[in-house]
Amino acid sequence: MTTSQCTLPNGLACHCVDEAQVATLYREIFDRRCWLDRGLTLADGDFVVDAGANIGLSTLFFHLERPNLRFLCFEPAPVPFEALQRNVAQHGIHAVCRPVALGATAGDGVLTYYPRVAAMSSLRADPVADATITRTYLRNSGLTDEDACALVPGDHEGMPVPCRIVRLADEIGSAGLPRVDLLKVDVEKSELDVLAGLDASTWPLVRQVALEVHDADGVLDAVCHTLSNAGFAVQVRQDPLLSGTNIHDVAGIRPGGGRS
Repeated sequence: MTTSQCTLPNGLACHCVDEAQVATLYREIFDRRCWLDRGLTLADGDFVVDAGANIGLSTLFFHLERPNLRFLCFEPAPVPFEALQRNVAQHGIHAVCRPVALGATAGDGVLTYYPRVAAMSSLRADPVADATITRTYLRNSGLTDEDACALVPGDHEGMPVPCRIVRLADEIGSAGLPRVDLLKVDVEKSELDVLAGLDASTWPLVRQVALEVHDADGVLDAVCHTLSNAGFAVQVRQDPLLSGTNIHDVAGIRPGGGRS
């Protein structure tokens, strides 16, 4: 499977895996501003880490919001990573893109890649549960139950993709980032692992965090506890389109915005 090119509603060209997926992501990122609300801010010249960058729509959104941002992007799935690289180059984004996953420890892993819903690809995939989330989202978007089940009749068809797992603390050090003004995390059930890849020397460098959290086995409480212990004021909400699922949005902001 290869990338294709489409035109975003704002008129910009975009390399993508599937145009239908792009329409959904655009609504969330650009129209609903899911990664930059609730007091989350960016300033010119800030450093952004995009964990689970997919094809780079969130990176592009941030880039259009503020000039001269610098990015460190992570996307382990090969086809979305190809689109990410092309989008970064096409739009002149100052970014280092890494074809790896983030985790608590460095090593080798296996990503379950969903070609039809690449943004849901995961190191902790559950094809049946993941398809149920998609059907719930479609119903909440206005489709009938019959139409939602017709579009997603069973489970998501995934394929195993070997990938390298690295620690975020190591990557921040290797990239020489003086700080992380925004850490955006959308990694489909591995969000707690990403946070565990930070350590006592790198947590103080992080000013703001925005995560999508899948609340299974107490993960949401654990994420909030981790952020609170690291000095962040934490906010939790659920997108109405995800009502009936275990997915929540979490924002963490250091008091005073964390700017020196």
